[in-house]
Amino acid sequence: MKKLMVHSKTTAFATIFVGLLLTAYSPSVFAKNYPKILRDVSTGMDTNQVDSIAGTPSKTMEVWRWIYSTDQVVFANEEVIDIRIGHRIKPEKRSKDTTKLHKRKVSMLRIGMKAEEVVEIAGVPDLKAKGVDYYYTNRHRVEFTNQTVSKVELHIKKGLEILDWVRLNFSKGGLLFMNITLAFIMFGVALEIKVGQFKEVITKPKSFLIGVFSQFVALPALTFLLVIIIKPSPSVALGMILVAACPGGNISNFISSLAKANVELSVSLTAMATLLAIFMTPLNFALWAGLYSGTAELVIPIHIDAWEMMKTVFILLGIPIFLGIWFSMKLPAITKKIIKPLKIISLLAFAGFIFAAFSSNFKFFLEYIHLIILLVFIHNLLALATGYSLASLFGLSKPDRRTLTIETGIQNSGLGLVLIFNPNLFDGLGGMAFVAAWWGIWHIIAGLGIASFWSRKPMVKL
Repeated sequence: MKKLMVHSKTTAFATIFVGLLLTAYSPSVFAKNYPKILRDVSTGMDTNQVDSIAGTPSKTMEVWRWIYSTDQVVFANEEVIDIRIGHRIKPEKRSKDTTKLHKRKVSMLRIGMKAEEVVEIAGVPDLKAKGVDYYYTNRHRVEFTNQTVSKVELHIKKGLEILDWVRLNFSKGGLLFMNITLAFIMFGVALEIKVGQFKEVITKPKSFLIGVFSQFVALPALTFLLVIIIKPSPSVALGMILVAACPGGNISNFISSLAKANVELSVSLTAMATLLAIFMTPLNFALWAGLYSGTAELVIPIHIDAWEMMKTVFILLGIPIFLGIWFSMKLPAITKKIIKPLKIISLLAFAGFIFAAFSSNFKFFLEYIHLIILLVFIHNLLALATGYSLASLFGLSKPDRRTLTIETGIQNSGLGLVLIFNPNLFDGLGGMAFVAAWWGIWHIIAGLGIASFWSRKPMVKL
């Protein structure tokens, strides 16, 4: 009986293996070798000729092409869907516009813009032509202009590079909501700041100073090295640098308490880091982003206005923090009553904050978020490891190690988002916004996961 069962299992496995083998060799399973096939497609061919060579495309898209010398701006449904640098099409009739080419800022354009914005930034194009894009895969495209092939793309870049050209749209009302929400959250954080809590700074300066060093020196520097190593697209790299330059997040104290860490040290670090961020966030970003833009081949123009950023951070952080401290000192009884409800409201407000950041750009979020999920995971892991490693290296107690890990790994990405959507700074630059928004979601997940693990192994301070 046992031999019969073994024989039956062997027969079943053999059948499955043969089936998989036959499936693997089935022509219907193999994707066509489009790089080889599309080499036979040449400019000037019509759609029938292309169909006979490459077959039916997986997707077609009717477009309008605006040609600027060697650059191409592609429209569909009355908005920019792609910007193709170096796509030359010989214009049949040149525009009367005499604007010099070097004055046309095609590199300033973004996916999602309307025609009026394009003209305002880049000027009138040399040529407007109706066209069709044939997509055989996401990486293989044949472009038709005026019903004939104008270009064959065998290897379209569909990675992080596309985020450099995405500009997320945000209304003035949405921006106002984000600013008020962040100010409210910071006001709630400030209500918990008491002069007595800073005793950790005096009684245990070592842990405090290492925590500040970890947040404002080590993490930005290591982030810069990570950017140099992995070479993401410019806007994504700038998003990583900006997040690293932000202070600790407003939920770090809550996560520290769950993790049985040194909550007093956490509160001290959050308070001081938030105050220092008024100056350190703009200066850190200006330093590391300036070094990056000087060493990388940037597709997008970068202008780092440290003063504008410092002014914005002071309004968003400085004023609410000072008002919160003043309120708690002058009205301690009221503060005691409202502080717990404010914590809950702040968490809900932060969730609404992230939702608002992408409510009007959800199609972009769904289309591109997969590009930065792993990157943010690696970056956040680096931040957590930085705090824990420095605390361990300097021999801090286990509760303090937990605190520094959380304070370094939980960044105020909400501040980063508000800066990114500021029209005077980055105007919703796609890669930056995706990094900051996903960080805002992921660091909560990571922080709660670590807190859950550590809460099972409570430690008393040594």
